[in-house]
Amino acid sequence: MKLVNVKRNHHRLSHGLQACFLAGCVFIGMFAWGQEAPSPTASTPDELNVHYPSGSIQSSETANRALIDVDRQRSVIDRKYGDEQRVCYEKFFATSCLDAAKERRRVALAKIRTVEIEANAFIRSERVVERDKKLAEKRANDAANPPKPLTDSPPKQIEQSDADKAKENQQRIADHEEKQKQKQQDAVGDAAKHAQSAAAFDKKTKDAEARQRDVATKKAEKARQAEVKAAAAAASKTSAAASANAQAVTPAAASSTVPAVKP
Repeated sequence: MKLVNVKRNHHRLSHGLQACFLAGCVFIGMFAWGQEAPSPTASTPDELNVHYPSGSIQSSETANRALIDVDRQRSVIDRKYGDEQRVCYEKFFATSCLDAAKERRRVALAKIRTVEIEANAFIRSERVVERDKKLAEKRANDAANPPKPLTDSPPKQIEQSDADKAKENQQRIADHEEKQKQKQQDAVGDAAKHAQSAAAFDKKTKDAEARQRDVATKKAEKARQAEVKAAAAAASKTSAAASANAQAVTPAAASSTVPAVKP
């Protein structure tokens, strides 16, 4: 009896697991039904062009995926070009080897460029369509909800508004005149300050010139006094020399006039 119950429970458990498995498969299938299958990654520029032939990009998802593949291919091309450059530098004819590697890189970039151009063009067109759609929706919304007309103001409010406007205009004119008057006063004050500055500068210039003249006069007076002292000293020396010569000549003359005594 127990064995029969165990087999029966095992049979029920198997049916439950199978039901869960089938439900999971159905759920996964329903989820995957609306999803786009991921595209295989292109390993070369030629495979990229085969995977995205001209006119095959018809959705934003495809365009974005194509741009991702283009960036991946560009990285591969640049890495391969770097490897080829290092190999060329080790060869004797490095120039021709580098030129060939550069040409291969140019051709590869041109191939993936066609896919990139088409993907970007589709994205731009989608943006234009989306913008036009939003503008159309806005126009429809504006047409469905027109702005409410402005209600006419009562006569008293209109008269009050006109009076306020006239008062504001008068106040604006008064403020403008006050500003002009203040500018004129500032201009007069600036002119007075400028005149005072010019007069002070002229006075300083004249005082400096007067000081220079005084200094020159004092120097000339000192020079003249020095010349007078020098002349007086020279005259004194000359008089002393003449007096000394006179004293020396007088005894000699006296001795020459005394008569000789006879024995």
